[in-house]
Amino acid sequence: MVSKNYFVLIAVDLFIISQSNLTVNIAYNKSTTMSSIFLIYNSSFVVDGNLGSCLETDGCGHTQPTDTKPWWMVDLQGKFVVHSVNITNRDLLPERLHSFVIETFSQNPEGCSGAGSVVCLNYTGAGLPTGQTAFTCDQPTRGRFVRISKWYQKSSHDPLTLCEVQIYGTEVNGCDIPQQFRRTPGARLLSRHSKLINHTSLMECSAKCGRETSCLAFNVNVSGHQCELISDGSFENTKDINPGWDYYGSDFC
Repeated sequence: MVSKNYFVLIAVDLFIISQSNLTVNIAYNKSTTMSSIFLIYNSSFVVDGNLGSCLETDGCGHTQPTDTKPWWMVDLQGKFVVHSVNITNRDLLPERLHSFVIETFSQNPEGCSGAGSVVCLNYTGAGLPTGQTAFTCDQPTRGRFVRISKWYQKSSHDPLTLCEVQIYGTEVNGCDIPQQFRRTPGARLLSRHSKLINHTSLMECSAKCGRETSCLAFNVNVSGHQCELISDGSFENTKDINPGWDYYGSDFC
């Protein structure tokens, strides 16, 4: 089905839904971003596998103290049904980790302002204790992007600090629900993780992306008969305004 805004890819092959091992952290070393960065404590520390709670020696993600809407987000680089999330809180000032929501998105909310979310969990209690706390989603939530946002701040200096986030869920491959890509005409996603294919059509390009489970999006140059498969998501990817290309994916609108 093709419309002005969407191209829906429906694979005709037998689909497979593969169950991820729920003991495997699907957020580990994936691409991350956050609303602001305090000093050197960037978003990637939150998925580096270090379960320590010391900001200085173990590394944690830390927003600017004056950030009024702090959040952190990870790109799972695939479609997952998220079941549970483990959060490791810092040792000093642990009471700051309070009043937050864990959401999943099918589209990147930073590139698509209208991207809808499904709430995994809304935490309304007091600050978490030091160390790891395990949360089970109120309901399994499908998506590619997981964001943790603070929705209330007790003072003007109440940042979001996360030392580690582990996410567990079920990987979805195939077409249990038709995979939907948003079409952005006149644009091309510039990614270091892409594969250019010549002498191909839009339909052949979409079919190739559908057959490769690592393919997350694609660029198409219809007049030039070129296809570019995007195999690895990154928040550092940029959009090139290019009238010869169309982009199909979840990174921007």
